[in-house]
Amino acid sequence: MGTELRRPPCAATPPAQLAERLAAMAMPRPMHPSVYQIEAAVIDWSREVGLDADPGAHRLAGRAFAGYDTGTASLFARWLTWMSRFREDPAAFAGVLAVAEGGEPGSLPLERSFANLWRACAPGMSQGWRERFLAGLTAQHEALLVTGTPIGDRTSSGEHPPILGCPSIENYPALGRNAFGRYLFDLVEPCAGVEVPAPVQESPRWRAVVEASGDVAAWCDDLTTGRGYVAVASTWLDRPDDAAVEWVIDRVVARMEELWTAARAIPLLLERHDLGFAASREVTRVVCAFLTIPRAYLEWFLESSRYRHLG
Repeated sequence: MGTELRRPPCAATPPAQLAERLAAMAMPRPMHPSVYQIEAAVIDWSREVGLDADPGAHRLAGRAFAGYDTGTASLFARWLTWMSRFREDPAAFAGVLAVAEGGEPGSLPLERSFANLWRACAPGMSQGWRERFLAGLTAQHEALLVTGTPIGDRTSSGEHPPILGCPSIENYPALGRNAFGRYLFDLVEPCAGVEVPAPVQESPRWRAVVEASGDVAAWCDDLTTGRGYVAVASTWLDRPDDAAVEWVIDRVVARMEELWTAARAIPLLLERHDLGFAASREVTRVVCAFLTIPRAYLEWFLESSRYRHLG
């Protein structure tokens, strides 16, 4: 990956730059008609399990699952809330993994809330799906140990975590995708009540869609928070944060275009595996969610207050 910095000719704010460069952003994604019910449900659930509610989870889920029922979108919003809090406290990994393997949750809210979500999703999925999800969870834990818990956040013990070494900018995309939580896209299946057949999951075309989706979502999350890829770009390019943001925007635009290219190849993949009309339709709905999740993160970035004062 090259490190040439290309500054746009105008001094538009980062959200404006992104909106101008991605034609797909010209028309916002539909929002779930019951988005406020989803918000209330997630707030109530967060209180019950002892987690701080994520203020953006209901809007992200409402866009990603706009065509689904309220329960489906609410379940995904609860997972988003849990995932956000787990990224702040990866030390909870051992207890969470024990729950996933059949153990009882301990006293930590992250363990109790995971047990609640796991019971809602895992029983209807195959052993292969569970192994894939847990592999993604393990990869996230390992990546968080390398990248460090976001600066300024505290662990459940109230202590600031150590700030670890900065990974190279060439190695960061895969590392950042894992740290963000690639299993987010595995969760689409149990939330939507669909399991994608293993031969499709294992194909290079499918992996290209999932990885591109993960990169766009993770990098937009970084753009909104000023962490992750933005911080790495700033360090390795030796540029101020605003120039690093523009560099990351270049990559978001390129990755979004690659995502659409990869997604257009999926119908041929499904035809080759001869899934049949009904199964192909369900798998296609999963792909549509893979397209709308990063799109939802893009719109979340556009709505972010981080750059509002520059407008």
